[in-house]
Amino acid sequence: MKYVLLLFLISSSLQAFEYNLVPQKLAQGVHCFFGKLENITKENGGNMVNTCFVQTKAGFVVIDSGPTYDYAEQAYVQMQKIEKLPVKYVINTHDHDDHWLGNSFYKSKGALLIGPRTYEQNIFNGMETRMQRVLGKVLFGKTTIVKLDTIVESNLSLRVGTKHFEIRQLEPIAHTKGDLIVYMPEYKLVFAGDLVFNDRLTSLRDGSLLGSLKALHDIDVLDAKIIVGGHGYMTDANATKHLKEYLVTMKKEVQNALDNDVSMEAVTKKVLMPQYKEMKLYDILHSRNVFDAYQELEMYDEEEE
Repeated sequence: MKYVLLLFLISSSLQAFEYNLVPQKLAQGVHCFFGKLENITKENGGNMVNTCFVQTKAGFVVIDSGPTYDYAEQAYVQMQKIEKLPVKYVINTHDHDDHWLGNSFYKSKGALLIGPRTYEQNIFNGMETRMQRVLGKVLFGKTTIVKLDTIVESNLSLRVGTKHFEIRQLEPIAHTKGDLIVYMPEYKLVFAGDLVFNDRLTSLRDGSLLGSLKALHDIDVLDAKIIVGGHGYMTDANATKHLKEYLVTMKKEVQNALDNDVSMEAVTKKVLMPQYKEMKLYDILHSRNVFDAYQELEMYDEEEE
C-alpha cells in the first residue's frame, strides 16, 4: 500500500501544472487569458499575466506567450477548440519573463517570434529566470529560452490574413527600455503589455516614472475602445486611468518631498499614498516605486524638455 501511494505521489509531482485557462472574448476573433493579481508562486504556476490571441484566416497571432511551456501548450489547446489553425506569430511586448517563457512551445509549433531589442540584449540561453527560481524544476518543466526571429527596432507593420497589426515602441523607456504595444486599427484595440496595469500596482524597477506617463498619454491619443494591459481585468477605454492617477500622484508627492529636502532614506516613509493601500501588491511594490521615482526626479530638469 505504501509503495502504491509513493508511486502516486511521484506521478502527481511530475504532471504539468493545470492552469485551467478560459479564454475571454473581447472582440470578433480576439480572446485573452487573464492572470491572477498576485506575485509568482508555486501555487499559481506563474499565472499572473494577461496573454491574448487573435484569430485570422492564416492562423493565430499570440500576444505574449505566458510564464511556462505548459501554460503556452494549454493556451494552444484552447485556441484549437475555437478553430484548428496554426500559430503564425508570437509578439512579445517586453523582456520580463512572465510574458515570454511560453515562446519555446510556440517555436516547436513553427511560429515566428517577434519582440523588442531588449529581449536580445537581456535574455540568453542558460540564464536562470525569476520564474525558474520561484517555480522550481518540476513546474518550470520543459520551458527553455529560444531566440526571436524578428527584432522590432521602433515600429513594424504586420498583416496576417486580413488582419492588420501595428507594433510600436512608444517611448525609449517606460515600464522597461523596450516596451512594445500592438495596435489593431480596425478594432480600435491596443494590446499594451505592462505599460498598462489596473487592479494592482505596477513596478518601476526597470523603467521610468516620466516615461510611463508619456507612454500612457501616447496610448490615450490612439483613442482606443479596447485596451488590454499586461496585468488586471479592465479593458475598456478607461483602462489607463488608475495607473495614470497613481503615477501622477507619486510624481507630485515625490517632487514635493524633494523641494522640502526630504532625504532618499526618509522619502518612502513620507510618500505613503494611503488611498492606494488596498491595491494588490501595495506592500511589496509601493516603497520601491517611491524610491525609484525619487532617484529619477532628483536628476530631472523640466526645463531641458
